[in-house]
Amino acid sequence: MTRANTIERQERILIVDDEENMRRTLSDILRREGYHTTVAASGEEAVKLCTDSGGFDVVLMDVRMPGISGVDAFREIRRHKEGVRVILMTAYGLEDLKRAALDEGAVAFLPKPLDLEKTIDLIAEVKETAILVVEEDQRIADELSAELSEQGYRVTVTASPHDALELVEQIRFDLVFVDVNLPAMNGLELYLAIKEITPSSVAIMITGMEEEFERLAREAVKRNAYTIVRKPLNIDYVLEMLSSFTGKRASGDLRKPPPQAS
Repeated sequence: MTRANTIERQERILIVDDEENMRRTLSDILRREGYHTTVAASGEEAVKLCTDSGGFDVVLMDVRMPGISGVDAFREIRRHKEGVRVILMTAYGLEDLKRAALDEGAVAFLPKPLDLEKTIDLIAEVKETAILVVEEDQRIADELSAELSEQGYRVTVTASPHDALELVEQIRFDLVFVDVNLPAMNGLELYLAIKEITPSSVAIMITGMEEEFERLAREAVKRNAYTIVRKPLNIDYVLEMLSSFTGKRASGDLRKPPPQAS
């Protein structure tokens, strides 16, 4: 289950559960994985720790606890610490609550009993998602790359459709940002070519407001691209969307996000 060689990691994880054995077990496992862990026995304690401390990278929190629920604690934490990534877990089938929490920015909603291997992989993937940005506008490419890298994503940038296709043949990218307006090959053509090579990669189309580019972007979404983001990029919107993407996929929530307002 755990890796053979423990790697010292910088990420801090808060484990929130009213069951002492659960707190201790998860803490021990994640420490062996190299993470720094803190535990809390209630939603109230979790909110206080997140508000008063320097912050946590990931919060792993039970939904049903005495006092405020894990979902209410998550909402309170998000009000104070927007960047924290919260993974909720529950032994109950709460489909409506799951959808609401994911829509509000929870990274994942995992069923109990936990699949520990999947949970460990998810915590790692939250910080290790590989992203390819295919963007001809150097300013936009630099801004997006800098913001994503600061959040812990592994980012590769190219302006060339030819180079993008070579890259996806050699590297597995979880997400690909594709500008619709590219030289030699438009973004729809590139998306369809990438999809042929690596069907598991998720594409986000970047477009300006020109009617032709908008049409191509919408056609890509019809052909199963994930969504569209528009120039000038709203970085806060992009980061919030990405923070929930990995967990939604891990939680089996295959819904696409609502379209960004034009």
